[in-house]
Amino acid sequence: MSPLRAKAPRSREKRLDTLGAWFGKVSVASKEFAGDEIAQRIRTFAQSSNDDLLYALRILSGIRNSVTIIHGPRGCAAAGLYHTAIGSNTRWIVTDLDERDTIMGADIKLRKSILALYHRYHPSVVFIVGNPVIAINNDDIQSVVEELHEELELPIVPVYVTGFSSQNAVSGYDTALHSLLKYLSGNTSTATKNETLNLLSVAEHPLDRKEAVDLLDIFGHELIIIPDDSAIDVFKSAVAAKASILLSPDAPEYLGVILQEKYDVPLIDVSRPVGVEGTGRWLKSIGAFLGKENVANELHTRKAAETARQIGGFSLKGLKVYISLSSANAFSVLDLVEELGGEVTGLTITHLDRLHIRQLDELTIRTPSLQIHVSDGQAFEEISILRKLLPDLYLGDSTHLGQVARLGIPVVSLESLAFVGYSGVVRLVRRIKSALANGSYELSLAKVNSPYQEAWFRRSHNWHIKQEVK
Repeated sequence: MSPLRAKAPRSREKRLDTLGAWFGKVSVASKEFAGDEIAQRIRTFAQSSNDDLLYALRILSGIRNSVTIIHGPRGCAAAGLYHTAIGSNTRWIVTDLDERDTIMGADIKLRKSILALYHRYHPSVVFIVGNPVIAINNDDIQSVVEELHEELELPIVPVYVTGFSSQNAVSGYDTALHSLLKYLSGNTSTATKNETLNLLSVAEHPLDRKEAVDLLDIFGHELIIIPDDSAIDVFKSAVAAKASILLSPDAPEYLGVILQEKYDVPLIDVSRPVGVEGTGRWLKSIGAFLGKENVANELHTRKAAETARQIGGFSLKGLKVYISLSSANAFSVLDLVEELGGEVTGLTITHLDRLHIRQLDELTIRTPSLQIHVSDGQAFEEISILRKLLPDLYLGDSTHLGQVARLGIPVVSLESLAFVGYSGVVRLVRRIKSALANGSYELSLAKVNSPYQEAWFRRSHNWHIKQEVK
């Protein structure tokens, strides 16, 4: 049976044994994932975390000429504010359900919302995003979708985010991609194949997408970028492509797997193109699939030489670096740090699953005692680790960089930095140079008291991480 027949995909825990809580040596993680079953962990205390609604909205906000209805109480719309803050052009509303709506049903309110948005914006597609309240009271979204789809002759896509089917927010990507494929890719699974290539890009920086497109231009194939900044017709085109290329092995993985299993579009096995050698491996893997490995080798040789000239022999030799990023970014930036001569002393990632087995096995060979901390939003756990390690440089997102800087550690935010490809190496090196040369800000912040009491720090780093009891 096609997985698209279901309302939503299987959770990442069931599909990939995804862990959202873990702390230990990389060699232990590698050994555990070598087995058939993974012991799930839970946190007895969680400081904060993202949820699957936010991750789903990240994808939907990138679809051109769309409108999104967050179907739920007013508080659920707080997730939509994220896209306003980052300048997204997405248009969204919330149906603002009250107690009566949750008991008696809110199909009339949802219907009015769709009609109002349709007549105001004339969109190409309407997304209806559920939430925990809708999942609990089982509000009948599907009937409204089918009725208005016929009446308006407009694609209306329900996205069944529940908030509790998975402990890992990255599942929100899967949920959104599942709905996009189910409702927008068409009914045929035997589309006539052509020579186009799918570039699977989810929540990527625009400059990172541009870098990937520029590099892939060497192969001479038309590219279909999906789903970032795409129109709805690309989902029908994607099922006829020659192959799919991942820009990240994590976020768009579900999209690539379904295109391969249901529509026979091969998924090229590639790692993230970060760093000179990492980008070279990415290009060579694609070149090998297309029978153009020599073309990829020539491009890599030329670009590697250009990059070496631009960074001018920059080295991280003798410096200890801590990395705190989304999983695919963290593992790829780790390789780049080692490529530049630095030593990675620890790693905080958002989740860990079977997609990372290759990285775990490779790290076990190189640095078996490297500590991996799996968390999404647990700042106090990470600060406790950093107090012990005291690295020379911290590379992460902007979630709690201020608290890290209070430890006197130079910090580099990668959240808004494009660091994919050869150009990305140059940008990141420049940012690191600036951080290492201007440490007065961190030294000043180090005089400010930590928001956490010493009792927190006297506990082990994995104090709140326990194995789940079934």
